[in-house]
Amino acid sequence: MSNELHVVTCRLPKEAVEAFAEFAAAHELDWTTVELPVEPDVEARVFAETAAAAVANRDLILAELPGWLEPGQGLLAPPEVSTLAREDWAETWKQFFHTLRVSERLVIKPTWESYAAQPGDVVLELDPGMSFGTGRHGTTQACLEFLDQYSSGLEGQPFLDVGTGSGILAMAGRRLGLAPVMACDNDPQAAAIARENLARAGLGEVTVTAAALEEWQPPVRGRIVAANILAPVLLEHAERLRGWLATTAPSYLLLSGILTEQYPAILERYQALGLRECARRTLDEWTSGCFVVLEPTADGTGF
Repeated sequence: MSNELHVVTCRLPKEAVEAFAEFAAAHELDWTTVELPVEPDVEARVFAETAAAAVANRDLILAELPGWLEPGQGLLAPPEVSTLAREDWAETWKQFFHTLRVSERLVIKPTWESYAAQPGDVVLELDPGMSFGTGRHGTTQACLEFLDQYSSGLEGQPFLDVGTGSGILAMAGRRLGLAPVMACDNDPQAAAIARENLARAGLGEVTVTAAALEEWQPPVRGRIVAANILAPVLLEHAERLRGWLATTAPSYLLLSGILTEQYPAILERYQALGLRECARRTLDEWTSGCFVVLEPTADGTGF
């Protein structure tokens, strides 16, 4: 593996970041955003392993991104291709990722910071690398809040984490007492980073699989299933996600990665599958929901 990453840098207005996120996810791009210290704009950075791939990403952005943006939300400057040492990437994370309390019990701490835990704190230590999931994004934070609240009383029960990213939800579930914990991500690099984070935390027993949602076959159903992905994927695979819930009540399905205007369609789709919304959290432009099976039917399906 080369010591260099190839980067396409795009300058965007802040209000365009959500649309850029959907565009990047649809094209399976590795990306992040950096808020500029003075300007109100944001830099979106798309990473590639080779110079040719970076040029292809730049051309893709120029050709297709405008169709994802609202009028007046276009690129503020032409995208630029550059190189970045992997060590410099790690240092960049240290500028923007600091210890953060995300719920009553859960505290996220990067590996390079120290933190004096308070009584009752559950500290999650990780190095996100290039994967998604520092806990600061509204979708991840909502899932962590739901996990903290609804895992109480379910210690020793299975947890499935779909789209694990950095492994932060899998780590939280295990630290909160859920077991076994199994996770998947369609990005092999994210799965590798999740395994590293979990092993560093002494949670090597958590199983992380590199697989697309439609290919993953978890060996058990979860009393809690978290799917922090994108609304179109949640709609397309609703029955599969519903089927991964345990028949024991209550069992909870945490759905995230949903722009607020997309949430009514998600709500309708999952209610039609016999689930009831028990909590909703809106952070920034994202709305996440917690759905519950309260009583299984005689055949054990919960429908």
